[in-house]
Formats: sequence, C-alpha cells, structure tokens
Amino acid sequence: MIAFEIKYSEEPISHGMHTHAYYELLYVLSGEVNMIIRGKEYLCGSGSLVFLNPFDEHASKPTALPYKRYYLLIPQTQLKAFHNDVLLLSVFRFHGEQFPYVIQAGDSKPWFDQLFSMLRTIHQKGGQYADTRIEALMTLILTDAQARRPDMFLPSNQLSFLPIQDILNELDVSLDKPFSLEQLAKKYHVSPNCLSVHFRRSIGLSPMQYVTQSRLARAQMLLSHSEIPVTGIAQQCGFPDVSNFVRRFRSQFHCTPLQFRRQKKEDRV
Repeated sequence: MIAFEIKYSEEPISHGMHTHAYYELLYVLSGEVNMIIRGKEYLCGSGSLVFLNPFDEHASKPTALPYKRYYLLIPQTQLKAFHNDVLLLSVFRFHGEQFPYVIQAGDSKPWFDQLFSMLRTIHQKGGQYADTRIEALMTLILTDAQARRPDMFLPSNQLSFLPIQDILNELDVSLDKPFSLEQLAKKYHVSPNCLSVHFRRSIGLSPMQYVTQSRLARAQMLLSHSEIPVTGIAQQCGFPDVSNFVRRFRSQFHCTPLQFRRQKKEDRV
C-alpha cells in the first residue's frame, strides 16, 4: 500500500512548537483549534483543512470541544508516489511567505467528512485496489480544496520562471551529496542570489535551509524505522561529520539522535 498514515482523534491535546518529518493534512471534523504556524496565528474551526510541510514550525491548542479531527501524514520521500499531479501536490510544498495554510470547507463540509471517513476506512482495510481507491479519494479531496482556494495551489508569485518543482526533486534525491548553491544556480543559468530569491519566495526557505531541514527530516525517518547506527545515518543524510550532525539534530529537535530513537521505541511499546 501507499506509505502514509491517516489517523482519527478526539483527544483534546495541545502541542508545543515543533516540526516533524511528514507532510501533514489536518481536517477538523468538529470543535476548534488555535494554531500558530511560522509565527502566525490561525483559528481553525469545524471544516478546516490545514496543509503543513515538514519545515513548518507549528503549535496547536484546542479552543472548543469536542475537538475531533483526521490527520493525514505523508513521508517526505513518498509525496511524489502518493499522487501523480504536480499541481495538486503543490499545496504541500510551495509554502511561500504569504501562504495562508487553511482552507474552509464551508457548505462542502459534509462531503469532506465523508471523504476523510472513507479514506481512513480503506486505509485500514486494505485489499485489492486499495491504492487506486486511495488515490481517487485524494484526487477528490485535493481538487475540491483547489476549487475553494486555487491561490494555495500555486506559489504566491504565480510560479517562478525557474522550475522550482524540478529543483526540489533534484535536491530531494541528492541529500547525501555535498550541496553547492553556485553549481545549482549555474545549472539553471542564473546567479546564486537570483536562485535564492525565487526559491525562498516559493518555498519560504533558502535552498541551504531546505537541504538542511530535509536532511534532518530524513534522519528522523531513519532513526524511527531502521537500526542503522547514528554514524551511518549521518552519512546517508549528508553529514560527513557525525558531531556536526548530532549538534544540528539537537538544535532542531531538542534531543540527541539516540534519545529520539529511544523515545520512538518507547512510543511503540
């Protein structure tokens, strides 16, 4: 089956400021939650769809109960396999400086309620053609969301003249290799400054920040789902110096890689 998770919860849990290694789509079934995303506050009531990427620092606090929600988690490495439409997937990736994050279902809420319920049921049961049915449901969810807020499915500047999607894909498959802004800019026939400006406008991060955050997100995935030693994970994620890897990981996630792995194992028990 497609590698992703969809969960349902009614627990009125607050979360402090954090990031995670997944693309996330939160759907508020009932209640209300106050979210702070990249320093801005959003009040997300019943029928809200919230799109987050792995680099969007965010916190949440329920403000009206019962707070019932679905949340869809897509590993960073699986986004392209999850759906084959680049435009529809752009709502997860192109989070420029003015990205609004929240779409209101409005009078389409009963329809979205049904779609998310069916998505969770199919994911739980699996079976023949489950992947096909999941992709069909995601097409309905994303196309209906796009119809309500088409501005969220394109960069805020209506697409850069640079092929940002291609650049992102190139960076994603070469995280274990040294990064050079100069070489990347040369490949696309622009100056390093020009590339950085257009990249940040579309993504909300500089190219180097995107690479660093992607490497740390990949490290989280490997620590959670493999027994590869920390030194091996550091190398696979583009950190030839393991002490530098541990320092950056601790700075981002407030724990060492080994502490993170230990906590994930305890959570599964």
